[in-house]
Amino acid sequence: MRKIIFTLLVVMMVFTLGIMESFAQEETVFSGNLRMGYKKLYNDAAEEWMDDGLSLHFLELWVRKQVGDFGIFVNQRIGDANNNYLWEGQIYYNIPNSLGKLNIGLVRVPFGIYANGLYYPKGILYDKNWMWDRDYGITYEGKFQLSDTLGIDAAAGFLTNQNGSGELGAFTVEHPDCAPCTGENNNISGRVGADITMEDALALKVGGSVQTGKLMREDAEDDTKLGIAGDVTVDLNMLPVPVSVWGEFVNYSLADIDAAKGNILGAQLNITSPAGMEIGPIGKMILSLHLSQDMPKDDALSSKTALIGQLRLIMHKNFNIFAQVFGNSVEGADGLLDKGVRVWLMYIF
Repeated sequence: MRKIIFTLLVVMMVFTLGIMESFAQEETVFSGNLRMGYKKLYNDAAEEWMDDGLSLHFLELWVRKQVGDFGIFVNQRIGDANNNYLWEGQIYYNIPNSLGKLNIGLVRVPFGIYANGLYYPKGILYDKNWMWDRDYGITYEGKFQLSDTLGIDAAAGFLTNQNGSGELGAFTVEHPDCAPCTGENNNISGRVGADITMEDALALKVGGSVQTGKLMREDAEDDTKLGIAGDVTVDLNMLPVPVSVWGEFVNYSLADIDAAKGNILGAQLNITSPAGMEIGPIGKMILSLHLSQDMPKDDALSSKTALIGQLRLIMHKNFNIFAQVFGNSVEGADGLLDKGVRVWLMYIF
């Protein structure tokens, strides 16, 4: 018996040393970016422009390592005012035979169009936590090419709890019958999409998403969170200037009352400079025009429309400039609210 135990221990030690040696031989990739921000915002209450300012936004550090089919990825943010937190971090496993990928940790929530290429602000879909969301849990991602023109992608996840308390404001409804949200957990989220490519002329992406989970309220029973979305993206590659258009529709319910239900519409136009057209140090330019609208089911609540224009300049040596103008149109209010100008400077290393 002792010989068997000793043999097993030796085998385990050799196996462990083999894994450690493999990790030591594989390269660990360190990268990241440094971001600075300039802002000039309008004070709606005082009806005047506030003082402008330039400050550090984030130092973002990335670490990635993969050995065989297993890997890790960590994205840590270090910001001003001691605003430091983990943005994304997971262990992942590439399933053999190209059957997809499993992620566990702080992962991307599979729902709708995940990212829209805007810096900040990003629009109502982001503000309401239906875009660019990351929570703790496990996700599956898979892409399957059925033919030269058709591909299918699927993603699903179980999320145990939200990433930060700041996200809970998206689920707090200004209504006396809906207490403030104090937590979100046990979300099930998924998306199925189809990619259709018509040679070099046109690329079409369509998808459908569902997300449901629990929202905890102060001194109240948990509410059921439900979101249903459809999205479409069209890339018009036959044009002299590359043009991409996307749209998304989300029907949401955060509680039983009408004040917590509604629809969100989002649309964006992206125009990219032609390949090879460089102007001095500018290698590429992308103009984005964004519109998104939140329409509550309760007629007593006002609808809100977000308007954003962004010009992104991709310079040589990994330097990016994002210049934005933005404002919100609220039903019943005169002019644009929460308007301003922001310029973000990002150096990727």
